[in-house]
Amino acid sequence: MRNLNSVRCLFRIGALAGNLVCFLIASGSPAQAASPRLAEVAKKASQEAEIIYQGPDPATGLPTSEMLRDMEIITEKHFGVRVRIKIDNALSFPASTAKVLAEIKAGAPPAFDLMYQTELSGAPLYKEKIVHEVPWLELFSHITAKDLEWSRLAVINTNYALLPIYNSRMVKPQDVPKTWQDLLDPKWKGKLGMPIYPDPWIILSQPNAWGEQRTIEYLSNIMRLNPKLGRYPEVTERVLSGETPVAWLSQRERTLFHKERQGVPLEVADRVEPALLQTNVLFVPKGARHANAAALVAAAMLTKEGQEIELKYQNLSSMFRPDTPAAQFASKRKLIRVDVDFVLKRGPELSKKITAILIKK
Repeated sequence: MRNLNSVRCLFRIGALAGNLVCFLIASGSPAQAASPRLAEVAKKASQEAEIIYQGPDPATGLPTSEMLRDMEIITEKHFGVRVRIKIDNALSFPASTAKVLAEIKAGAPPAFDLMYQTELSGAPLYKEKIVHEVPWLELFSHITAKDLEWSRLAVINTNYALLPIYNSRMVKPQDVPKTWQDLLDPKWKGKLGMPIYPDPWIILSQPNAWGEQRTIEYLSNIMRLNPKLGRYPEVTERVLSGETPVAWLSQRERTLFHKERQGVPLEVADRVEPALLQTNVLFVPKGARHANAAALVAAAMLTKEGQEIELKYQNLSSMFRPDTPAAQFASKRKLIRVDVDFVLKRGPELSKKITAILIKK
């Protein structure tokens, strides 16, 4: 009888242990390392201990140190590894890409272990095939094919939309643009702001959008309205001051942040379609000293808590993550997403052509 009771006790203990393992795996805890391959990555990451992160400071005005601390905490929560994150963002996105490109081509390890770029600013590294191949889908059960960019080499951490914006105190409701064509109305002559970047026009030139001929014709027509050009912050500031009550295009999420948090009279012309969608990605450059730790941090940013961090510090989220603000917006709007391969092929020539029209050479 004693032996029978002992056997029964062992069965109960085994069942409880099995249930615990199942619970930990389901909850996304460090038990994800039950996957032998992920366990090996986590082991190597614990030996690396830290990463150099090229990424932006918080756009919401919160301390960078708090953002990095929160990134470290969720990485440890999900993968059982505490990774110290040191930020290096002295250079712009394009300059950081150029730096890493030169370093790798010279045979030196890249300055950064984990890079945060737009799908266009970091594309030269993708083109030159010097992005570290992390098996994202095999390692991380929460990541899907939709979460990946650049032939599955980078993870998409956030998206943002480009749409017209306006000063709600100066533009009457009946005058708010409802289509892109509305922005060609002569009443906006001298009153229209516009980004100086060629990127939005290259996106519109894609075959799945307007195509090159229609885009160039539209750009030439809008330039007849003498728009005031500037970088995104300048464009937004001019709308806010009333110097140009309407901007042909600006960043939707940044505009809404200023409106909601600061109470300024900025609005997005949300009825204009299609919206231009741009993407921010995280990736590990080839030859990174701490590639395993960098991969864990990137994967952590696609968890529910990671997306909450993106919202808290950048006011952005990914349209491919469940129930995020970006996903909710994308479900109700027509969008044009960047075709990176088209941009790499046609971008340089189109950029010269578009820039010449913008600066009236």
